Amino acid sequence: MSEPILLVGDIGGFAAKLGPVNPETLSSPEEVRCAFEKHWQGAIWVAKKSPLLKWLVSAGPAHGTRQRLLLLVEAAKGEREFLDALFERVVAPDDGVQLAKPDDLAEILAGPDRRNYFIGGAVSPAFRSLVLYRGDLEPVVVPWSWFRARPSGPKPDFAEFDVVDAGQTVRLGDYEAATDAILYEFDADFRREQRKRRVKNDGSFGGSLRRLRLQRGLSRSEFPGLSAKEIARIERGQVKKPHPETLAIIARRLGVKAEDIATY
Repeated sequence: MSEPILLVGDIGGFAAKLGPVNPETLSSPEEVRCAFEKHWQGAIWVAKKSPLLKWLVSAGPAHGTRQRLLLLVEAAKGEREFLDALFERVVAPDDGVQLAKPDDLAEILAGPDRRNYFIGGAVSPAFRSLVLYRGDLEPVVVPWSWFRARPSGPKPDFAEFDVVDAGQTVRLGDYEAATDAILYEFDADFRREQRKRRVKNDGSFGGSLRRLRLQRGLSRSEFPGLSAKEIARIERGQVKKPHPETLAIIARRLGVKAEDIATY
């Protein structure tokens, strides 16, 4: 079940777009304090301006709270530290964080599977990584090296980062990567959910190996120490239980643990 959405103050037409999830709009300090105490087990707050700070100041930090805040504007100097003390996580368009367009944000939050879309992120040149925030405000860290350009395609430009298509696409200049491809790579739970939806497809170890190999852009002949014929036999299910040494070679080439291959 998705967390409840709490809207603080006047945030324009955002509330109307969230109709499907029946967001709770809070219009006074007392309503905010009561809601903060009520939803300590989990909620997503959305605020546009600073009445939130004034209204919450008397509530004090809530230890163990699982509430998260999506701030639609940059926090003023000194505000971020206070918000970080109140909420489990704060996502705001500062410190290099860029959010999707408001209409896209509303569409993602209103959906039943908001966790499977990105609402924004930040580029970290120092760590050569991209931090992407899901619809439940959980972060996913993706190294730059994962965004591989095809020989004839555009190269990723990390100076031009954006999240588009209602959270379904990460754009890096002219280069685009699908959100579901990123989650499939970096979230084992997401992979398992996707596999459940593919009950009519091949769910064998060989099928998982083939999907992962294709996702990596590798041919069957690109596994040093193993022949293309041997990889083909495994993918077709002709080898029910590959030798541990064979699995180790395959896993190293694919860049995963041997036990994780079957999750793809």
